[in-house]
Amino acid sequence: MKYILSLLCCFILLSGGWRLEAQTDIKTFSKLESQGKIPADFQKILSSNKDLSDYNVYLKKQVMDGNILFGTPLNDYLDAIADHLLKDNPVLRAKVHIYILKSTVVNAYSTTNGLIFVNMGLIAQVSNESELAFILAHEIAHVAENHVTTFNEYKDKLKERNPISYYVKFQNRSREQELAADRIALERYFRASSYSYDVIDGVFDVLQYADLPFDEIPFTKKYTETDFYHFPENYYLTNIAPIQSRADMIDTLFTHPNIEKRRAAARSIIAELPKGGRSVYLQSEEKFQMMRNLARMECINILLIGHKYDQAIYNIHVLQQSLPDNAFLQKAMAEAWYGFSKHRNNGQGSDVILPYKKVEGEMQQVSFILSKMNRTEATLLALRYAWAARKRFPENTQITEITNDLLRDVFVKNKMKYSDFSDYPMGTNPDSIVVEEVAAPDTAMGKYARIRRQSQANKVIPTNKFKTYNYMLVDIHQDSDFVSAMNNVIRMAEDEQILNFVSQQKPSDVKTVLLANPECSYYNHSSTSKKVERCKKQLLRATASSARKLKLNTLHYKPKQVCAFSTPEYNGYVQLQQWLRDFTNGSGIEMVHHANQDMAAAYELTGTSKICFVGSHTTPGHFFGLEKSKSLFLTLLCPYVLPVTLTTFALPRNTTEMYFVITDFGTGKNDVATRDTHTSSINKAYTNAFIYDQMYHFVKGK
Repeated sequence: MKYILSLLCCFILLSGGWRLEAQTDIKTFSKLESQGKIPADFQKILSSNKDLSDYNVYLKKQVMDGNILFGTPLNDYLDAIADHLLKDNPVLRAKVHIYILKSTVVNAYSTTNGLIFVNMGLIAQVSNESELAFILAHEIAHVAENHVTTFNEYKDKLKERNPISYYVKFQNRSREQELAADRIALERYFRASSYSYDVIDGVFDVLQYADLPFDEIPFTKKYTETDFYHFPENYYLTNIAPIQSRADMIDTLFTHPNIEKRRAAARSIIAELPKGGRSVYLQSEEKFQMMRNLARMECINILLIGHKYDQAIYNIHVLQQSLPDNAFLQKAMAEAWYGFSKHRNNGQGSDVILPYKKVEGEMQQVSFILSKMNRTEATLLALRYAWAARKRFPENTQITEITNDLLRDVFVKNKMKYSDFSDYPMGTNPDSIVVEEVAAPDTAMGKYARIRRQSQANKVIPTNKFKTYNYMLVDIHQDSDFVSAMNNVIRMAEDEQILNFVSQQKPSDVKTVLLANPECSYYNHSSTSKKVERCKKQLLRATASSARKLKLNTLHYKPKQVCAFSTPEYNGYVQLQQWLRDFTNGSGIEMVHHANQDMAAAYELTGTSKICFVGSHTTPGHFFGLEKSKSLFLTLLCPYVLPVTLTTFALPRNTTEMYFVITDFGTGKNDVATRDTHTSSINKAYTNAFIYDQMYHFVKGK
């Protein structure tokens, strides 16, 4: 029995080690997931019932959104730094708990109860381990000095009648604490460590240019063109906007002091401290580089889920300079171009890229060319990237689905044909092309065999009407695998029309649907958050009630349930939250979402792949609308209906736009997607009826 238990323990340790190794292997990286035991801090955060002024409300949202990582190699790396900084202060070390927040923003912050949150974007941008050590020492100083507590107390004590005076004093107190935290970090924790002072300037550089990409690498034409085609010259910027200095900002109305003030103060402190026996790296430079690459790749995941495609494309481009054959980066690049093409095809291209005039540095070139591309060019360039990834990863179902969807956009939705794409490079004079004589058909061949042979032998010659996009498939146009994939997609599209019609006539066999948090908004922005929350609860109750009447089970996770999760269940829950964000950022576009891949843990947690979204947007109705006109006309014809007409004019009327979507997180396809607008004085009744009708349509297939 002991022997069996020993083997079991070894297996558990080895399997856990394998999972950690898989997360740290850059060659096989896909995403970071939490490991180990659910932290006790989660229980405290999720059980908090404080009002909106309490900081735990923000932390609860981060946990419920699945944004906090624990137990990853990055967490271990930060913990090792903190261990060294606080090696002489075990009591404080026991109080400090470090977590990673899945955000690309360059930031870190601490709370009153010793929690320190380091954003993924900060780890991705620092240049060495000592820079990270100073940032952690700064946050530890906030914890040790109870800055957050005293900050809140100071805010409560301020009773200024002049709001500007109040704001300036409030911000000044915050700036004082930031400078004090820098001083304490250097004199107390950094001084007691073996980390180098020489890199402290670099920390302020990271903070000063926090909004920039991972590096500044030119994005040239070779990443969007080939020898066979080129875009017009006006698709590229002649001059890139230079990066402006952020050093001289006026900090009066900012919570943090001017970077140059902090830099100067730190330099004066360091000048008085002993310099000998220090090192930039205590865990080896190679380990730091690996940790930073992990953080940068996870930032790519965050950007793709957030549909920030110009930032994703440029940062992937930067990473590919040092990791040219990395599988994750090649697949991510294909997904980024694909996502942009889907939004461009739906008239929403500008929603997923930054306005190029607001972008500085080399990334401006990416934002500019994306803004210039039309939907056909964007789709074909995405298809080129997807096809290259598919050739390299033929077993990857996500890339295969993306490629098929792009082929469908080209040859089915946009109704382009094989003959619309040239087999000769752009600039070729059609008159100079010598057409090869086709061998006389073998009379022994059947008619259909001769047709197939002739179609394979023919090459598409460009005409004077051909544009750039007509040349964008020259090098893959006659690839037999490409032609086969194209024909399969066209055939499948024809079959899908029939299958979709048949499926709409059948009752659904789905037993359970996951209910996403409803969306609710009002035209009147002064509406209180309590009113919005009441609206959300009403939509959630209406959806659950409709499902119950139709004998459909529903799932909706609350903090108490998340508190009881195991780590594998929590990771499944995180997958769901990431998918929901990805889907929401997609603005209802049917597409293969980045978060679609590897949803096994989410399915295991829920037992279903169906998610229901409900939302409403309410605006005041026009005082004299169509219905009131009808009532007034009837009153003129029949005075007896005057009381009804007066009631119609007296009651407040609102216009409510409702949407209802049930989609599959495994395929990204919608089972039901409906919008409706209604003007009435009894919006609640309309809302309930709308939700029930759509749920009935889904369950009964009618």
